[in-house]
Order: sequence, then C-alpha cells, then structure tokens
Amino acid sequence: MGLTYFPNGISVSGFASPNGATFTAGDETSNEINVVIQLLDGNGDAMATRSAVQFYLSDNANGDTLVAATTSLAIGTDGLIIEHIANSAGVLISEADGDIDVTIGDASGAATYYIVLVMPSGELVVSDAITFAA
Repeated sequence: MGLTYFPNGISVSGFASPNGATFTAGDETSNEINVVIQLLDGNGDAMATRSAVQFYLSDNANGDTLVAATTSLAIGTDGLIIEHIANSAGVLISEADGDIDVTIGDASGAATYYIVLVMPSGELVVSDAITFAA
C-alpha cells in the first residue's frame, strides 16, 4: 500500500483522505455550543465518503495545549465520536458527506476553546475560537 498524491489530496489505496476542514460554531445555549465540522478534500470540496480524523480540544489558538478545564463533549446528529481522553481527545468519524457535529459544554464560566483536527498527513487544522460567555 503506497501513498499517491492527487490534486484532491492524499490517496491511500484509492481512498482520498481528508485534507482540511471548515468549522461553524453555533450560539451558546445552556452552557453548550454546537460546532459543525465539514471535512474537505485537497480541492477544498466536501469529502464524499465517511472519514476518520484524530481530534483534541485545546485552549490555545495554535493547538499547543490540551484543555485543562472541565468540559463535556457529545456527538450531535452527524458522525461518531470515540474518546481516548474523556472530554478532551479521540477520533471523529464523519457521515458519508464528510460532516460531523459536536457539542461542547462548559459550566465553568467564561472560556475559549479550539477544536484541533489532526489530518492524515499530520497537519493540524484548528477551529476559530469557540467562546463561552461568563
């Protein structure tokens, strides 16, 4: 099994791997914010297959830290979450159209988090700030 580089990203045995993502954070409701993640291929188009990416929740805009605060994570209606570290890190699996939605909870007051995706290439894709009000 070898790597092949296509215009739409890395392909392993003919399977195009995610190469990027977009994030859309909703409004805070009852100390929770839902974030929709769309996995993208190398052309910037939505993935057309179920895909898995490693993720962790950071409190640093560069993804240099793992959250220290008490949070909660839950999958919404799209995708699957497999947590390796409770409420902090694991694997996200998309729906067949490359989308995932995750709900982050924080009851500690004002806080800012970032979802960091680890692409199959090793590149980090970091969301914009996900900010909870006091």
